[in-house]
Amino acid sequence: MKPSVFSATSLQEVEAHLGDAFKEGVKPTLAIVFSSVAHDLKAVSAAFAKHDIDVFGASSAGEICNDEFLEESIVAMLLDVSRDTYRLKVFEGREKTSSQIGQNIGEWAKTVYENPALMVMSGGILADGDGILNGIINEMGRQAPLFGGMAGDDLKAHETFVFDGSRVTSNGAVALIFDRNVIGLQGVAFSGWKGIGTSKTVTKARGNIVYEINGEPTLDIYRKYLDFGHDPSVEITVVLASQYPLLLNRDDGSSVLRAVVHINDDKSLVYAGSVPEGAKVRFGMAPGPEIIDHVIEQISEFSRQAPRSEAIVLFSCVARHLALGPMVEDEIAAVRKLWDVPLVGFFTYGEIGPVLQGRCDYHNNTLVPVLIYQK
Repeated sequence: MKPSVFSATSLQEVEAHLGDAFKEGVKPTLAIVFSSVAHDLKAVSAAFAKHDIDVFGASSAGEICNDEFLEESIVAMLLDVSRDTYRLKVFEGREKTSSQIGQNIGEWAKTVYENPALMVMSGGILADGDGILNGIINEMGRQAPLFGGMAGDDLKAHETFVFDGSRVTSNGAVALIFDRNVIGLQGVAFSGWKGIGTSKTVTKARGNIVYEINGEPTLDIYRKYLDFGHDPSVEITVVLASQYPLLLNRDDGSSVLRAVVHINDDKSLVYAGSVPEGAKVRFGMAPGPEIIDHVIEQISEFSRQAPRSEAIVLFSCVARHLALGPMVEDEIAAVRKLWDVPLVGFFTYGEIGPVLQGRCDYHNNTLVPVLIYQK
């Protein structure tokens, strides 16, 4: 597999790193690439494609390379794996719902390998990650290892992208499927956010847009119940609201977090995943620096169950960076130290992965390390 990672601040640096790799005798077939929207994504993807390297890429809200958190950069993991062991495809989403995009991915995945493992990333600021996930699972008719993230745009909340070696789209998804008989994928989602305040009822919602909670406009509920809302001069922005996700209780007793990705003029809020009408919700909040110790304790438990890896792809919610500040690097370093292998990742607007001893779900405010290894 021969994984290697690098970071760059320009297209010229990308070219230089690729040149160095070839000089060292590495012949990568696949690149996992995360880039700030500050760069020309078409040019970034073309830089790999011209060397006959397939690209699985997304725009980011911060980049991760080994132990380091970066901004307005390009990071990449190069893998030398047989093209017989993976397939890659971009799915355009124009005039399709997020669920339909997921169904299209699931239809394709069923035809590729008998024993697949998937990574999926979605572009589009209003995309519903929950719809994509459920579309894939429902169409495949069975559970398969499934991980991924929603693309970012440096917290501009304007337009996010996914790409391969020839296409960049702001309305669709890119899927990477491995033959699990040859390449193993394992991962798990961790959060640490705690529920605060009283339970509330979503009284008007459609998909991932919540119009009313407890019969009041959703934005007014944020201003009414959260500390920053008591001062009418404080503008409630997406960045501010995303630090207080909704803790959504599932019918089966599980719960997930839903973060704000857009604020509409009518005071409704768009979340990164579905929030059903009638759902019981609470606000969530990071409890403080101890969240890192708690999450690392959980990931250490996971590492004992999955001690083997040759590389790690890390999907981490941008809200973790907002809540933890510079300490987010401590969290990243602790994850990599457990396996001591090359790591590349990005700060996302939503994450896909299973919880410990649980089902795969769509999350916000979580950290999802994905282990990759050759069997």
